[in-house]
Amino acid sequence: MTEKRIFTVLYIEDNEANRLLIELVLERRDNIRLFSATNGQSGINKAQEILPDLILLDISLPDMNGYAVLNALRDDPATAKIPTIAISGEYPPQIPTNAPFVFDRYLPKPIEIVPLYQAMDELLPG
Repeated sequence: MTEKRIFTVLYIEDNEANRLLIELVLERRDNIRLFSATNGQSGINKAQEILPDLILLDISLPDMNGYAVLNALRDDPATAKIPTIAISGEYPPQIPTNAPFVFDRYLPKPIEIVPLYQAMDELLPG
């Protein structure tokens, strides 16, 4: 019998209600272990610490925007290749013209379960 792989997901989001919603949604998936961070810098630090399989990233954070977080992650060889899904209340997102990196997927808020699961399934290995 083969063991089911557990994937680590990091959700960087300052809004507690949004974090709780994602926790409830991802509880249904028994192969997901969820971590969270409440601002950009703590999210970068947590990503460097746990090296998640996937990052869900709010674009509007209190200390820096999601593009700055993504740039920091892509500049670090340890986190550069981690798939990252942008979650934004601004949809379609206003992508800065000078953004050196782009997200792997963009999802609008309020988050819808099926598109979130589809994006995760496409980006998680195996």
